[in-house]
Amino acid sequence: MKAAPQPSTNHGDTVCVAGLRLTDNGPEWIRLYPIPFRYLEADAKFKKYDIVKLKVSPAFKDKRPESYTPILDSLSIESHLDPWKPRHAYVDPLIGAFDTCELNARALAGSAGPSLAAVVPADIDKLELRLFEGWTPEQLAKMEAHLNQDTLFGPKTDKSILLPPRFEGHYRYRCSSRKCNGHRQGMLDWEFTELQRKHRGDSDEAAKAAIRARFLDQMCAPSRGAAFFLGNQLKRPQAFGVLGVYAAGVR
Repeated sequence: MKAAPQPSTNHGDTVCVAGLRLTDNGPEWIRLYPIPFRYLEADAKFKKYDIVKLKVSPAFKDKRPESYTPILDSLSIESHLDPWKPRHAYVDPLIGAFDTCELNARALAGSAGPSLAAVVPADIDKLELRLFEGWTPEQLAKMEAHLNQDTLFGPKTDKSILLPPRFEGHYRYRCSSRKCNGHRQGMLDWEFTELQRKHRGDSDEAAKAAIRARFLDQMCAPSRGAAFFLGNQLKRPQAFGVLGVYAAGVR
């Protein structure tokens, strides 16, 4: 799951990728950062549910156990998992290992993890959408600093300021904990941002209707048995967001 791109001084903008590391003992969570996805070569721009091979090193400043730094020039795309049965073989073992209340409690208690999980909502109340206020002055300064950097071969002419998303979104839901009083978590999914761009010519209300139709009515339909892929923030480990929605019930 690629998170929506964020401003970066060194790369202009980067994405954080959460995925499954395929080991002899089964799948385990892994977080790869930074990945300047917009500037990758075309044959390295992997898709969701691609199986990729690359070298990694432990993240220097990120002590979350799932976090690694990708060595991007080692990346190759091996294959793609079509829907849905081939995907379940990898994802099913990790679904429901924790509920959101437990994740929050462990983070507040100072636990080292997990910082990534697949949780099963007991019910999903709504998808809240509001206009995004735009990049902060600090975020703009990061991207402008990158514009002024030169490569070893001279100025990089394909740099540009990342356009901000039109909306920010939050799911409201209850997790599977019997004591759950509800959660409100931001949508961090790259696909959420991309859908906004497809509807950039629509009115605010028409664009919101299209987003809710996709990310609430369709992806969270009861028949699909939705699971939320969650990830937390480095500086605020108790703050989890929704990285993606998985159709666990489609067989």
